[in-house]
Amino acid sequence: MKIDLPQDRKYLLGISGGCDSMALLSLCLRAKLNVVVCHVNYKKRKTADDEEVMVREYCEKHGIPCHVLYPHKTDNSNFQMWAREARYEFYKDVYEKENCDALLLGHQKDDHLENYLMALERGSHGWYYGIQRETRHHEMNIIRPLLDYRKAETRSYCEENNVPYHDDESNFTDDYQRNRIRHSLVEPASEEQISEWMKEIEEFNQKQKNKLLRFEETYESKELKISDFRNEENKEDLLRWFLWKHDSSMSFSSRQLTTITNNILDTDKNGYVELENDNVLAFEYGIMYVYDRQEDYEYVINELTCFSTPYFTLAANGKKIEQLTVDAEDFPLVIRNWKPDDTIELRFGHKKVSRFLIDRKIRRKDRETWPVVVNAKGEVIFVCGLGCDVRHFSINANLFVIK
Repeated sequence: MKIDLPQDRKYLLGISGGCDSMALLSLCLRAKLNVVVCHVNYKKRKTADDEEVMVREYCEKHGIPCHVLYPHKTDNSNFQMWAREARYEFYKDVYEKENCDALLLGHQKDDHLENYLMALERGSHGWYYGIQRETRHHEMNIIRPLLDYRKAETRSYCEENNVPYHDDESNFTDDYQRNRIRHSLVEPASEEQISEWMKEIEEFNQKQKNKLLRFEETYESKELKISDFRNEENKEDLLRWFLWKHDSSMSFSSRQLTTITNNILDTDKNGYVELENDNVLAFEYGIMYVYDRQEDYEYVINELTCFSTPYFTLAANGKKIEQLTVDAEDFPLVIRNWKPDDTIELRFGHKKVSRFLIDRKIRRKDRETWPVVVNAKGEVIFVCGLGCDVRHFSINANLFVIK
């Protein structure tokens, strides 16, 4: 076994203590690479502390900087997802502090095949089956140098070269989908079966690559015309690409994509779908787009002042539609995003703010943070784009609220 990486770069290694990562660490030393080690101890297993000691001692013996994290889970979220996020945030922090050029991970061919078979079983896939050799995640360049080797080879390497390693005892059970697939399919597979799976992965990935290139050349990634979506033969793949362009960390099963696609096609009305990571897919006014859901905001103003926020600007001058006149009894003013029950009294009567936004065809991504001004009595006295109520208009305006 060997790895071939430039020696003039600095590498961060994610080392668990298993035979894969320890083989990777040993091979990096043989290649005389400049490396830094990260180890995460979740304190979930009896042997976790022993693994940490082993990694620390190996690094100390070879003069390798070793950083260790003890993350603590405080919510009820999925442990595997939480652990992965904690691990990568830790890697990113050390990566930046140590000025590393790439993160090296010890995934090998068995992991690659397991990912493929797990995706088939779930009926889901991204733009790549298996594990990519080089990717970018959490603003880090990630390289997996061992994808040509099987796990049996990394284990043999460690044993033949006196490289210490620990086996994670949880890997010997079938409690997780990956373990079950590993034990029942990958480990006993013949070389012919391995070759067949690798060929399937390669053919699928090439097909997806060609499709991806066509999407890149044909469609806009920020907005997609619903008419173009209706005319596309590979609607679900186009939808996956479109969502992925906004947030590549999102994942979807084929069933989820089918449901979203039908939701878009089965109605001519405007609508939206809430996605992972506070993303929202909106389809309205003939287009579809993805945006990040915004939090409510509120600014309390005790006197006339000028300042800017991500949502509005208070100024001493502006356009007529942006002006209002306030006096002492209006304070404190509250400037916030509109609420469903908000109404404003205009010359021709009361108008719901929601109706104004719909009439003006304000997009959902903008509607969520659309500013209104509320006086001390709790009255909405100004709506951006609509103007002020009947009692706060004069030719001597003293406040301008600019969207």
